[in-house]
Amino acid sequence: MDYLPSGLRPFVEDITERMQCPPDYAAVTTIAMMGAAIGTKVGIRPKLRDNWIVIPNIWAAVVGKSGFMKSPTMSACLAPLKALQALEFERFAQASKDAEDLAEIAKLETQVMKSKARKLIKEGKSRQDAAKAFEGSGDDAVPPPRRWITNNASYEALGELLVENPGGILVESDELIGLLKQLDASGQEVARSFYLTGYDGTSSYTFDRILRGKGIHIPAVCISILGGIQPGVLASYVRQAVSGGAGADGLLQRFGLLVYPDVDPHWEDIDRYPNRTARNTVSELVGKFTHLEPSEIGAESDDFCTTPFLRFAPDAQELFTEWRTKLEGRLRTGDEHPAIESHLSKYRKLIPALALVNHLCEGGYGPVTAESLERALALSEYLESHARRVYSSATNPAMEAARAILKRLEKGSLAAPFTARDLQRKGWAGLDTSDAVQGAVTLLVEYGHIVGHDEETGGRPSTIYEWRRA
Repeated sequence: MDYLPSGLRPFVEDITERMQCPPDYAAVTTIAMMGAAIGTKVGIRPKLRDNWIVIPNIWAAVVGKSGFMKSPTMSACLAPLKALQALEFERFAQASKDAEDLAEIAKLETQVMKSKARKLIKEGKSRQDAAKAFEGSGDDAVPPPRRWITNNASYEALGELLVENPGGILVESDELIGLLKQLDASGQEVARSFYLTGYDGTSSYTFDRILRGKGIHIPAVCISILGGIQPGVLASYVRQAVSGGAGADGLLQRFGLLVYPDVDPHWEDIDRYPNRTARNTVSELVGKFTHLEPSEIGAESDDFCTTPFLRFAPDAQELFTEWRTKLEGRLRTGDEHPAIESHLSKYRKLIPALALVNHLCEGGYGPVTAESLERALALSEYLESHARRVYSSATNPAMEAARAILKRLEKGSLAAPFTARDLQRKGWAGLDTSDAVQGAVTLLVEYGHIVGHDEETGGRPSTIYEWRRA
C-alpha cells in the first residue's frame, strides 16, 4: 500500500478487504484507470532539456487462477470511470430521442424555407436573397458520447473511437489471453502493429481504405490495456512468445503493471458497506482527470510537441538520471535473458508514467516531486519480481517445474516415494518430457527438498525420491 498515492490507498484497501483478494489486483487496476483517465491531456518530459515525452497510458495484467476474484475486483475498481461513461451514454440517448422528436418539425421548417425561396426567386430576387431563407437551418446531429473504455473492438473501430476521443481509450479485456491470441493470429499483423503504436501514446496513424473514400487520421494513438489471465494459460503463452515468432516484438513486455501474487490461504467473510468516502475521493480524481485542463496543474507547452507536459523537480531529476543510468548499465551487461531485458527496457516509460500519476493523484501542481518518483521506483522493484516469476516458465523452466512438483507433494496429488518415470507418466504441464522432469528433480535435490537413492530392480538401477517435509 505504501507504493500507492495516499488518495488511492483507502479505495484499494476497501476493495481488497471486501473481495478477500490479493491487493495487487485492485492496485494495478486503479493505477491503470488513472493513467487512462489522464491520457494525452498531459505528459511528462523525463529529461531536463530533451523533448522526449511520456504519456501515462499503462498496460496492466493481473495473473491468478479462475475463481480468485480477478474480474470482480477489476470491475469494482473501474466503477468510477464506467459511471462517467454511463452518464455519457444516457446523455447521448436522451439527445438522440430529442432529435427524433424534432425531426418532423425540421422537415416542416425545410418545406417552409423552400416555399420562401421559390417565392423570392419568382419575384426576381437574387440567389443570395433566396439563400437567406435557409439561414438558421443546419446540421443538428447529436455529438457521439465521450468514451474512455471499450471491451471488444476491431482495430479499425478502435481507430474511429480514438478520432472521436483523442485523449485515449482503455481496452478492458476480462480474459486477456483472447486479445493476445487474436493479435497473434495470421492476418492480424496490422492490428498488432496498431496496438504496438498505441503503447507510446504519441505516434500518429492514418487509415486509408478505398471503401471509405477518405483517410482517417489519428494525431496520437493512445491505448491503455487492462486484463486478467490464468497462470497456466500465461505460462504457455510466455514460452511461445519468448521462443520467437509473433511474440518476439515485445507486445507482452509492454505490460509493465504485471502482477502474479500468491493468494493468502486465510479467508474471512467480510460483509459491510463499501467505503463511500474512499469511493468518492477516487471518483473525484477520475472526473478531474477526464476533464483535465493542463493549465490548472501548471503544465508547460512548446513548439516541439502539442501535448502539454510537466518536468521533474530538480531533486527528482537527479534521482531519475541516477536510476536511468543504472538501468541502462543493467541492460547492456548481457547477464539477463533477452525477454527480461526487453521487459525492463520498457521501464523507461513506466517509471515516469507512474511518477506523473502519483503526482497528480496527490493533487500536485507544477514539477513532479521526488516523493512521487521514489514511490514509482519502489513499485518498480516489486513489479520486477513479479515479472521474473511470469517469465520464469520460459527463462527458467526447471525452477517452475520444481515448484509444480512441490505443490503436488503438498496437496497429496503426488505420493512419495516416486521416480522420475512416475512424474513423466502424469503428463502434467511442464513435466511431460524426461529432460524437464530430470531438471526439476535435480534442482529439488540441490535445494534439499527431496532426497534420491538408487534401488536395484534386477536391471538398470532406478532412482527413488523421498520428500523431506519442511
